[in-house]
Amino acid sequence: MTASTVDHAATAEGLARPAATQRTGRRLRRRHLWLIPGLAIAIAANKLGEANGVGILALIAFGIAPDLPRLVGSRGRPVHDLLHRPVIVAIALAMALAVTPSGVVPMIVLVAALVWFSHVVIGWGVGDVPRPAGVHRHG
Repeated sequence: MTASTVDHAATAEGLARPAATQRTGRRLRRRHLWLIPGLAIAIAANKLGEANGVGILALIAFGIAPDLPRLVGSRGRPVHDLLHRPVIVAIALAMALAVTPSGVVPMIVLVAALVWFSHVVIGWGVGDVPRPAGVHRHG
């Protein structure tokens, strides 16, 4: 190949690529600000768990649990989406806040609800949100 054919091939290849691949670096978006409160909630859950004898392995398990339905593929997507709905998480957190101080359920329930809530809030920051049926994210 001569230099002119290499330049021509590179130009033709560059024209065939979509514009999104020509950008360099990452751009911060407004949604990334959700990472701040999400991490703050996770730290609060960690401190509460530490004070009540909840180990780090349990905290990690609570954080991973909402994504486990993904392991079964498209059949698990509805359960995954349900576990990432803010209303469901808010109800679970409110119930845990209401009954944990009375001693009806152990403190680990409140810690688990806080970790789940932080998982969802951090998900807003990274784009892991429930999607309508038939919409798939690639990449």
